[in-house]
Amino acid sequence: MSDILITGGKGFIGSWLTKLSPDQKHTVCMDRKAWDENRWAHEKWGYIIHLAPVPVDKMIEYARRGNSIILLASSGGVYDREPDAYFRMKQDDEKKLLASGLDVRIARIFTTCGAHMKWERYAIGNFIMQADRGGPIQVQSYGLVVRSYMYGSDLAEWLWAILLHGEPGGIYNVGSDIPHSTQELAFEIANHFDLKPQINIIRKMHYEPRPFYVPDTSRARDELGLTIKVPFEEAVRLTVEDYRNERND
Repeated sequence: MSDILITGGKGFIGSWLTKLSPDQKHTVCMDRKAWDENRWAHEKWGYIIHLAPVPVDKMIEYARRGNSIILLASSGGVYDREPDAYFRMKQDDEKKLLASGLDVRIARIFTTCGAHMKWERYAIGNFIMQADRGGPIQVQSYGLVVRSYMYGSDLAEWLWAILLHGEPGGIYNVGSDIPHSTQELAFEIANHFDLKPQINIIRKMHYEPRPFYVPDTSRARDELGLTIKVPFEEAVRLTVEDYRNERND
């Protein structure tokens, strides 16, 4: 039996998991091509970490062959009052896994940052790119939207702990529980550039599906002893460095 399969393991989360995988575990990442060809299905896996943005039905079928322990990378977006199609898929995946009879752990991941992220998709990435071009940093909605920021190394540590030591059927929120406004984020990013960019607070309100997006991490803290080791300021500094390194590659 092989140790650990990571589906969709070539993206942000998979890259950090692979970089910080436990020494005693053999980890295999499967990309979308391998998933489509069912190449991953010919092994029995002790553990499966499911990151791929596809339904879990096939994974459940093959996990039964090895009685695999499964970790689903879900999202804090499942808490939205009106979740979009992606988060509804995550809700459905959670329900199917919990009803499967397999040993399942679920990680609802909130805002993260660091190397390998899709920079243009998130506020922190856009702010860094704007600052790197000389500015200005454009902060929408008065800068009052609140997020928290978990650096990739903390994310990987938490996910490995949940997979290997979490309770069967356990649902854990994953992220920092320290809130910061987007205005605070913009000013912190500006501190890491020799020529500080101008910051424009655009005083125009628009619909924001989650104005406050900060997890309650008490279960992860109390059951698994997990903490944030990379504080906000350091997470921002490292993420700026990661962007510069990737830009120069």
